Amino acid sequence: MKKLILAAFISFPVLAVELNFIGPCSEEFIMRTQVTEEFNHVGDLTIATLNKYKIPFHGYPEGMASVFGFGNYMETLADNEFRAYGWCFKVDGVMPEVFPYEAYLTPETKTISWIYGYSHFKNGEWLSQCEEAFKVKPKELCENLSTGIKL
Repeated sequence: MKKLILAAFISFPVLAVELNFIGPCSEEFIMRTQVTEEFNHVGDLTIATLNKYKIPFHGYPEGMASVFGFGNYMETLADNEFRAYGWCFKVDGVMPEVFPYEAYLTPETKTISWIYGYSHFKNGEWLSQCEEAFKVKPKELCENLSTGIKL
């Protein structure tokens, strides 16, 4: 009987996924939580968790337009160069090339990280995609322009 109970316990592990958000101004987490409910994909898990904790956001399982007040933003660097900012996600440290509702979760999934990032455009070419914004700290987002205090 004990072997049967142990085998059943090992066969049905509890799914726990860490969900975290990293904003544009610091590599510190804006939010970090453990999710034990079961979801099929990153999109549903993200929406349900943001709703559960009453976090302000605009988005759908297809993607996030704004979370914690940080939304899509364009930073002009020169006449032919800009950074386009927004939310990107990683599953266990890997950025999948799919929408959140297409990133399916498995029992092996441990971490979902949403990163406020940017894509760099210059001279008609995209040079990078989803670089971490906190590495450049965009002034419009990371500094109170009326006081000069860095956020």
